[in-house]
Amino acid sequence: MTTSDLSPHNGDDSAAAPPVDMNDHQKKMAWLLKQFVSQIPGVTHALLVSRDGIKLLDSDIHPDWADPWAAAFCGLASLAQNIKGPRGEKLPPSQMIIDREDCFFFLQFAGTSAVFKNHPGSVGGTVETVLGVITEPDAEVSTVGYEMQNLVNKFAPFMVTPVRQDV
Repeated sequence: MTTSDLSPHNGDDSAAAPPVDMNDHQKKMAWLLKQFVSQIPGVTHALLVSRDGIKLLDSDIHPDWADPWAAAFCGLASLAQNIKGPRGEKLPPSQMIIDREDCFFFLQFAGTSAVFKNHPGSVGGTVETVLGVITEPDAEVSTVGYEMQNLVNKFAPFMVTPVRQDV
């Protein structure tokens, strides 16, 4: 089974047009996520998760996979953020990549959002988010990483605290 076998595609192209109700921020973000998956070569799945490991949005990932991936991505992001660097500081990494025989996993902090204020892990009406992306093993790593940053930038209008930008 490949990662592309895990999508419940039913022949319709849900990423072809933005949702009709453009006032719904979650729908806008979900549409951006699905567009990302449909447009970036080698990308098979993407999900936005809360820092407490709960899936917020996904690109039509099968439910049996979305929740475990959300929990794993959150755990990996937490571990990476808590590793002290050479100056003794704990800083969030810009991006994490896990290279496996069957795929790549990419993780990136995506900012703090008020769009999910009813989320159980919400603190003061906001939720810290992590973007997770799964690709085919032959995906162009630099392209995926670059396009992930572009996607996070597109999420910025929905964020209270956008992810830090490279100088």
